[in-house]
Amino acid sequence: MKRQPNFLWIMLSILLLTLNQFAQGAISKNKNKLLHTVKVVYFYPADKKLSSDWKNRLDRTLKDISSYYKTELGNSGFKSDGISFETDDSGYRYHLVQGAKSSNDYTINSGREIENEIFEKLAPAINPNTEHILVINALSHKDENGTYIFHSPYYGKGSASSGLCMVADCDLLDPALLTDASTKITFTEMFATNKACTVGEFNSWYLGGIAHEMGHLFGLPHDHGFPNEFNSKTISLMGEYGSRHYKDEKWGGLKSAKFSKASVFQLSSHPIFTQRPKPIQQKNEFLLQSFKLFQAENTTKLKLQYRAGTVPYGVVALIHPYNTSEYLSNSFTAVVNQSNSVEIDIAPFEGNIPYEIRMLFLFHNGSVKEYRKMVSHSNEGDFLTINNFGQATVNDLIRVVENDSLDNQKQAKLSVLNQLLQDDQPINLKTIKKDSIFLSDAAWEEAYVGWENPARNYYTAESNALFFLENSAKVYRKGLYAHAPSLYKYKLAKKWRQLKIIAALRDGAQKPEGIQFIIRGNGKILSSHNVKPNEQHLFDLDITGVDDLELLTQDQSGNNFNAWSMWCNPYLIK
Repeated sequence: MKRQPNFLWIMLSILLLTLNQFAQGAISKNKNKLLHTVKVVYFYPADKKLSSDWKNRLDRTLKDISSYYKTELGNSGFKSDGISFETDDSGYRYHLVQGAKSSNDYTINSGREIENEIFEKLAPAINPNTEHILVINALSHKDENGTYIFHSPYYGKGSASSGLCMVADCDLLDPALLTDASTKITFTEMFATNKACTVGEFNSWYLGGIAHEMGHLFGLPHDHGFPNEFNSKTISLMGEYGSRHYKDEKWGGLKSAKFSKASVFQLSSHPIFTQRPKPIQQKNEFLLQSFKLFQAENTTKLKLQYRAGTVPYGVVALIHPYNTSEYLSNSFTAVVNQSNSVEIDIAPFEGNIPYEIRMLFLFHNGSVKEYRKMVSHSNEGDFLTINNFGQATVNDLIRVVENDSLDNQKQAKLSVLNQLLQDDQPINLKTIKKDSIFLSDAAWEEAYVGWENPARNYYTAESNALFFLENSAKVYRKGLYAHAPSLYKYKLAKKWRQLKIIAALRDGAQKPEGIQFIIRGNGKILSSHNVKPNEQHLFDLDITGVDDLELLTQDQSGNNFNAWSMWCNPYLIK
């Protein structure tokens, strides 16, 4: 397999991100205060006491993991200081939480329970919605045979905005022991029973586990690397068994874990490493219009066409046969050098086997927009996208709708989809000469929604089933996706006289208490109304003299689950 041709472009892109990082992060670093750090929680059960050396040992662990990230990123051209853990005057800061139960009452499935205990005790000092948090659990013991038994939850989840991972601790977890190739240990955990090895190899497993789960904390997916990216002495940290080979060279192991180019490409924009503001709210408008696979010059190409409020700097495609583990996903990368499309060279597909493709669009603020598709490649050379898997793309949805002879909203849907295939720029409300316009066709000043991304003239690309603006079985061709809490803000330049707009919840919303719809003009509430499922409310407002127009939705229940609000037929008149 030939080497991926755009690695040089990726390295140059990472270098540019590095330069931009230092320019934007200079203020915080000059003040010796970081914008973002990873908070560390040490959780131990009710029947255990902290050992005398726990802090020194964990200090070495955090320092080693941070140094590993610094080295791996640096080897690909991205200069960083590694992971910025929270500190105080004594060094690394640990938030200690003693559990309510004894050790034996916690299992590998106790993650949610432990999270609840932690956040109940540490609120408001730690906010899981805005922080990146490493939880180290002292949930292990020795049985009568001297075997270490680990029963800690072990996982990682996260994004550029926030994240949490849980890992396990014991008295032998220490990077200082990575070189110990003689002392023996036997341990049992969720993926191994009575595993016998040296203390050095054990630390490769468990320090590697921390490095791997922290990758998920930062939003990294499982990734086996580009074909032939790794040799007999290296393995992808985020791929299958990669976490078991952390610094294997220290104790004489045969291979050592490294980050793939795709992992570095994604990490290079993460706020923990760039110290830029976190993208807390979903603000970027993004729609994948076309997804196409084709053969060209003895290779397979994936061409993606999209509409974006902010253009991504790159794309990662992760591909694996659907009947195999996602740990074995091969990664392919491309730097975006056009505003609305990108092509990625990928490996050939075997015939008549379904493949899952994950596409990660990477943005400079660290946010990631993900699409999943399932495709098969026939022996005749045709690619077929399998319906109703993953997120909606416009070109595939057109095919689905055209083939549905029973859909009485077919023409309305096709009208929406064909319009979304166009690359029309949003209309400038200050300069347009028309006497009336649909507000959903206009450029907004600011927008955010409580789930997914702001969207005009469709609901959400989360799935085919939820794509259209539907209320009372009718498809609206014009409108705004407004999953609460949401805001759309427009500059009207005091040129418009009347606003007509329908507030509604999308069909299928399970929100009996309803959603509050609010319209503000120049900072003052012009009108508001609570709308419940299967209802509508028409706002017909005089907006003479309004410069700043804001459309807001607020959930009434204290959480935004199923808060499927939307604005339909938003019409401005001069």
